[in-house]
This record gives sequence, C-alpha cells and structure tokens, in this order.
Amino acid sequence: MKKVTAILLLFTCAFSSAQIPQEITYNGIKRSFIYYTPSSWSESEPMPLLIVLHGLTQVGKGIMDFSGFNDIAEDNNFVVCYPDGLNRTWNANMNVSISQADDIGFIEEITLIMQKKLNTNPSKQYLCGISNGAFMSHKLACESSQCFAGIATIAGTMSDTVFKNCNPTHTNNILHIHGTADAIVNYNGSSTTGVSVDQLMKKWRSYLNCDLNPQKEDMPNPNRLDLSYPERYTYTNCKNGTLEHIKIVGGGHQWPGIIGLLGGVGTINMDFYSPQLIWDFLKDKSCNQTSSIDELKVNNTKSIIKITDLLGRKVNINLNVPLIYFYDDGSVERKFQLN
Repeated sequence: MKKVTAILLLFTCAFSSAQIPQEITYNGIKRSFIYYTPSSWSESEPMPLLIVLHGLTQVGKGIMDFSGFNDIAEDNNFVVCYPDGLNRTWNANMNVSISQADDIGFIEEITLIMQKKLNTNPSKQYLCGISNGAFMSHKLACESSQCFAGIATIAGTMSDTVFKNCNPTHTNNILHIHGTADAIVNYNGSSTTGVSVDQLMKKWRSYLNCDLNPQKEDMPNPNRLDLSYPERYTYTNCKNGTLEHIKIVGGGHQWPGIIGLLGGVGTINMDFYSPQLIWDFLKDKSCNQTSSIDELKVNNTKSIIKITDLLGRKVNINLNVPLIYFYDDGSVERKFQLN
C-alpha cells in the first residue's frame, strides 16, 4: 500500500515567483523534486501543472536549468515541477533500466501535494519528458489512475512491456518529437529501448480513435546549417483526444532549439524552440472533469461535500477504486473507499 510518511514543504507568499526544493518520504524512501511558481500565483486561482521528467543519468534541477520551462511558466501562468528519479533513472520497464521504484505512485503523489498546497488545477495536469523521462511519461499515460490532460515527449517511446500492457483509463492528448538519426533511442525501435516511433503512433492512433493516415505539414526550416529539418504529422478526427508527431529528419537525441550538454548526443535541430512549442500544444488541453456533490455526514465537525475519482468523475462510493474526498472545512483526502 502506498504511504507518504513525511512531507517537508516550504511556501512563499503570492505574487512572488519561487523556485523551491522539496523532499518527501514515499513508501519508506526519500524522494525529491523542485518546483517553480510564477509571480502571478495566487491560492484563489487554480493554475495548470506541468511535470517535467529528466533523462537517464540526469536530475530534476539539471533539466530545469537546461529547458527554460521556468521562464515559460512565468510568462504563461502555470506551475512547473521537476522530480528526481531514484539513482537518476525512472522505472519505465525498459530493458536497460535498473529501477524498481514506484515512480507512478511517486508522481501521482506530487500532483496531490501540488493540488493541496498550491491549488493546482487537477483537470489541467501535463507531463513532459525526454529519453527515459519520455518513456516514463508514456507509462504514466498508459497506467496511471491520475488524469494527465496531455503529454509531450522527446526522444523516447514505450518499452515493449508498457506497449503490450498499455490500457489508459482516460482520454489523452499526445505530442511526440523524435529525430530520425537518434543514436540512443532508435527511431525504428530496438530490443534495448523499445518500440519504433511508427508503432508508438499506431498505438495512440488506435486508442484515440483517429483517422488512419496523418496530415503532413512541412514546418519552417530557417536554419540550414543544422543539417536537419522538422515535419509535423497531425492525426485527424480523433475521438478521444489529439495526436501529433514532429519528425526531425536528420535530428539526434536532443531537445530541438537548445544547445547544451544536457541535451544528449547528435545533431540539434535549431528550427524551433521545443519547450515553447510543447507548452503551446499542452496549454489548452483539459480533462473536462465533472464533480458530484454529496452531503454525507462524517463526524460532528465536518461533512463530505464532494466525492470524485482521481479523474474527477462522479462515482458510487462503494467502488474499490481511489477516490478524492473534499470536505466542507477545505481539507482534501485521498482514500480507496468510504470509512
């Protein structure tokens, strides 16, 4: 059973941006993350939450300093969080992974902490990841009971295990960016890293119930010196979300638009700035949550005023599934069933 035994949280007043390291003990293991709140943050106005997952051998602070998402969060009014994988890796069921950590539960716990302490909007939670963090993002989209309204991934697909067992419980919006010359996570798939980009797209196209063939768009190619160029493939008429793929022809294992040591290896496409493009894709996506209002007396001090599942949907309280209880004293609690 998942259990958080200690939480160390520091807070700032509204209207001042803050970059705050955190540490929790989750399932008996110390875990850490860092988050950024923009200067426009106010507890009375729920903000979106973006969780950015680093690659193998990296840490959250490194990807925070490298990606520039804090500046985008400041300009676009959202909270951004950078968790640390145990031993600098995520348990995404990859053949080369050595982690057995409950990373799904850990990231789900972060979302609940952010909802409770920063009033982030549970219907506007997003994931972004590169390489190992991209694999973990797809695993969360396939297996998490939490609602992530969209994921954007770079240079990482699904492990064979996640691909085989993928069974999402909610609609989703997927953007995947990948270079055809990626020497770490092969565009065409491999026995060590998982399925090809084509297989990944077919998996999501089938689940999202999109048209068979995507529409191709030649994106601007202003930088002819980077020896690569981007193509956008948009799947149309999706019934359960949206699906896009940006194919970097000649691109390596890199963040497009960013030059730096944390990016990876190979050719860096400089035709667009991928963090801003990612946020532009995610920002309007929503889980479209609904709430059920029930006045149920718990004790003499407070009543349950709302019961939902982790996707915000109306539920019967006798279901043995994770539920969120909202009380009239303002507290929030996650349980598996009504006591």
